[in-house]
Amino acid sequence: MSLSVKESRVVAVNRVGENTFQTVLQGKVELPGTAAPVERIVWVKGTPRLQSFTTDQDRVYVQGAIDLTMVYVAETLEDEPAGLRRVEWPGALPFDTHVEVIGAEPEMLAEVEMKTLACEWELAGGQYALDVDLIVAVTARVEQIKEYLAISDVNIAQPVKLTSDGVTLHPLPAAVKLTVAKEVTAIVEFSGEVSPVATILSIATGIQLRETEITQGKLVTTGVANLEVLYEGDDLAVAVRKFPEALTFDLVFEDRRIEKDMLLEPQLNCFSEAFVVNDGRSARVELALYGNLLLRDHKPIQVLTEIAASGNQVENRKELLTVDSFVNRKEQQAVIRGLIELGQSLPPIRELLTSAAEAHVTDYEVENDKLTVEGVLDVELCYLAHSEEDTKPLFRGMFPEVVPFQQTLAVPGLELGMQPRIAVEVVAVRPDLINRETLEVALTLRFIVNVVEYMELEVVVEAVAVQPREEEPPTLTYVFVQNGDTIWKLSKMYHTTEEAIIAANPGLQDETSVLKAGERLYIPRG
Repeated sequence: MSLSVKESRVVAVNRVGENTFQTVLQGKVELPGTAAPVERIVWVKGTPRLQSFTTDQDRVYVQGAIDLTMVYVAETLEDEPAGLRRVEWPGALPFDTHVEVIGAEPEMLAEVEMKTLACEWELAGGQYALDVDLIVAVTARVEQIKEYLAISDVNIAQPVKLTSDGVTLHPLPAAVKLTVAKEVTAIVEFSGEVSPVATILSIATGIQLRETEITQGKLVTTGVANLEVLYEGDDLAVAVRKFPEALTFDLVFEDRRIEKDMLLEPQLNCFSEAFVVNDGRSARVELALYGNLLLRDHKPIQVLTEIAASGNQVENRKELLTVDSFVNRKEQQAVIRGLIELGQSLPPIRELLTSAAEAHVTDYEVENDKLTVEGVLDVELCYLAHSEEDTKPLFRGMFPEVVPFQQTLAVPGLELGMQPRIAVEVVAVRPDLINRETLEVALTLRFIVNVVEYMELEVVVEAVAVQPREEEPPTLTYVFVQNGDTIWKLSKMYHTTEEAIIAANPGLQDETSVLKAGERLYIPRG
C-alpha cells in the first residue's frame, strides 16, 4: 500500500502589532552670523529624518533628527525694503526614542513612519535665536515571517478509500525589497516672469511612476517629479510657479528573486532643493529619491485539514498554522468639502498661493460587507494678505483637524472580526475664496483598503500508510532511513512510540531530530 503526498511551502507575513507614540522635542537654534534679525516669522517647519531603527523585546527603538527651516521677514532700516529670508538647520533636533509593540522580538521585521503634528516657536536672544517645540508622531509596525510545510494533496492505491478536506489560504507573501537611492538634477526656467527670482522659499515635489516592466529577474520603471515652487522676486513680490514633469528618472533593478507578474508596491520619499542660477531666470533643482520598491507574488495555497482512510490505514499528524490571509483590496476616490475660517490671528486673504492637506483616520466601522471610515484633515494655506503696501505680505495658516470626513466603501468578503488596513491619501486640494476670511476647500481623497483575516487552523503536515499490526511482532527491528522518513512516521508504521525510538537510539536528541537517508535505526516493537 503506497501513499503519495504533495507538500506546499507556506510563507506567511503576519502582523504582530502596531502602535503610535507621540513625543515632544524641544530645542534652540540661532541665526547664522551674517543673517539679518527677525521682524516677523512666516513659518517654521520641522521635517523628521529617520536614521535607523531596531526591533527588540516588545518595542522598536528609533533614532533620527528633525531638520528645521524658517522663512521670515527681515528687520531693516525705515527706508529699506524688507525682503524675505530662508534659513535651514539640518539635523537641528536629534532624537532617540522607542515605540512599544507588544509581541515584538529581535530580528522581526519592522516599518517606521514619522510625522510632525505641531510646531511652535518663540523668538529669543534679541531676534537672533529661536526656541522651538515640536510634537512628532512615530508609528511602528512589526511583522513576523513564519514558514510551514503542509500537505496540499494526497493519493493512495486502490482499493483503499481515501477522503480529505482542506482550505485555500491567501497568505501575505514576503516582499522582495528593492532599495532606492537616486539623485536627479535639472534646470527649470522662469521664462516670462516680470522680475528675476531672488529667493526660493519652498518647493513641493510630487512623485509619479509612469511605466513599469517586470520580467524574470529584472524590473524597469520610469517616473517624473512635478514641482510647485514658491519664491520671492527681486521686486519683493511673492509668487508660485508649477513645473509639471520637471524631472524624469528611471530605476533599474536586476535580482533573481524578481518574477514576472509580481505586484509592485512603491514606498518612495523624496527631498528637493532648489538654487537660483542664471541671474534669477532659472533654478537648479536637486532631487534625492529614497525608499523601497516592494514586489509581492500573491498566490493561493491549498492545505489539507483532514485525511482519513477506510480501516484506519492512514495516520496523519497536524500542527497549528497561524496566518494573515488576504481577503480583498479596494480603492476608491471621493471629494470632501469643508469651510475654513481664518480667525483673528491671521489677516484677510488677497490671493491664495499654495495649499496642502494631510488625512488622519480616527475610527472605522464594519457592517456586513461595508466599511465606514472616519477621520479629519489638516489643511495648510500660504497666501498674500490684504495690505495698503504695494508689496503684499506673505502668511501661512495651519488649520489642524479642520475638515472631518466619513466615507463608506463596499468591500466584498469583508466580515466583522477581519482586519481592514486603511490608508487615506490626499490627491488634490482646491480652495475657493468665499470672502476675505472664509474659503471653501474641496479635497480629493484616495481610500486604499486591504482586508486581512487572521486564521488559526490545524493542518496536516505528515501522513503515512499503516499496515495492520502483526499478531506477534519481533521485539526489535532495525531499518535503514529512506528519504522523507521521520521519527513520527516510523513510529506509526511500526506501531510503537516516538519516545521508544529515541530511547533505543542514543544518537537522537528528541522527536524533532532530522534523520539522514541511509542511517540505521533500531525500532523497539515489543
